[in-house]
Amino acid sequence: MRSFNTLASWRWCLLVVLSVGCAHSSAGTTAAPVAAAESSRLAIPSEASPATADATGPEATRRKERKVRKLMALTGVEDTGKQMLELTTSQFEQMSNIPPGFMEKFREVAQQESIVDMLVPVYMKYFSEEDLDAAITFHESPAGKRFLAAQPLVMQEAKEVGEQWGVRLAEKTLQALAEEEQQLQPARHEGQQL
Repeated sequence: MRSFNTLASWRWCLLVVLSVGCAHSSAGTTAAPVAAAESSRLAIPSEASPATADATGPEATRRKERKVRKLMALTGVEDTGKQMLELTTSQFEQMSNIPPGFMEKFREVAQQESIVDMLVPVYMKYFSEEDLDAAITFHESPAGKRFLAAQPLVMQEAKEVGEQWGVRLAEKTLQALAEEEQQLQPARHEGQQL
């Protein structure tokens, strides 16, 4: 059961990071300066209004991308990407059949790609500008900042709850299979006596 606990642990952690982390990751104390810098660097022009701006032209696309990047900075998506990379790296390091030099090259290649750049089109596809504006407004509000600050604690407890849940489900499944097997045993013996 020990190997199952380890397997369930890293898979649950990856699932949590992927599903929740990208939307509302742990901004922590290091993300606040980054978010502030991004916020000032990615200022959204207030003079553009729907009546005067082309909603589908290149300027609208650039404006929306700036909003996406601002939201991603506020929610710490880059930090989440780094956490995902660390998790993947630690899993690779535990494997015994990795070719020599793989880990060094993996880290080198990973530094050349930005998870933020890869996720921008995904955010642009699924969120309207109005959605982005509302999310940015929330995450810049006192409640949004408290929400982000609480995320590391929520994620840690969610990971622990998820691990316990996964182990409990596995134990119940194994017990149910054993009970089914016991019920089949007498039926098999009775059939053999005929």
